[in-house]
Amino acid sequence: MVISGALKYAFVSTVKGGTNSLYQVLVEQFQGERYGDFHCSDVSRIPDDWFLFSTCRNPYSRAVSIWYSTCMRGKDRYAFRQMCPQPDCFEVFAEWAASMQSQLAKLGEAQKQLLLPQSARHGEIPFQRILRVENLDQEFNSLPFVGNRCENLPRLNPTQGQREVASEYLTDRAQAAVRKWMDADFDRYGYSRDITCLGTREHAA
Repeated sequence: MVISGALKYAFVSTVKGGTNSLYQVLVEQFQGERYGDFHCSDVSRIPDDWFLFSTCRNPYSRAVSIWYSTCMRGKDRYAFRQMCPQPDCFEVFAEWAASMQSQLAKLGEAQKQLLLPQSARHGEIPFQRILRVENLDQEFNSLPFVGNRCENLPRLNPTQGQREVASEYLTDRAQAAVRKWMDADFDRYGYSRDITCLGTREHAA
């Protein structure tokens, strides 16, 4: 989380939702400071009159991003390669992630946060705004404390340019697995389940 007492805002990050990019610009340009753990979402001490916001991302591209960053970068920081039956296959990974939803309590906190759907992470937090990653530059600039003063957000995803666009991995089987894994996210954030609406442009997240 990043907070600013001067500008009265709190940003609750979404895992694989532009966190690195927003953390940098908020701290460097908008008087922000890190608060709590990297993906802290406890807003119980945030004043009621502060501007509270987060991000959301198309569940299909977010699922691909989670898989690639945890299983395809030459290391196994989160032990997903050990846990998933075929970690090199996105279809199998998405099916495994869906099957793990009933067992998240048994995982470490970092593992849990990666596999948790966005809607479950956001829960009942009373956000004033949830920014879509797909239009992040424009939507970030529309925030009241930004006011079009940030031309372009930095792209700080370490896997930027290393994989194909998400649609290349989304076979029918993979789509079904992602819908089972993150189904509530499509409705809560207004994303279509039709991958033809996915597009080819992805923010580095």
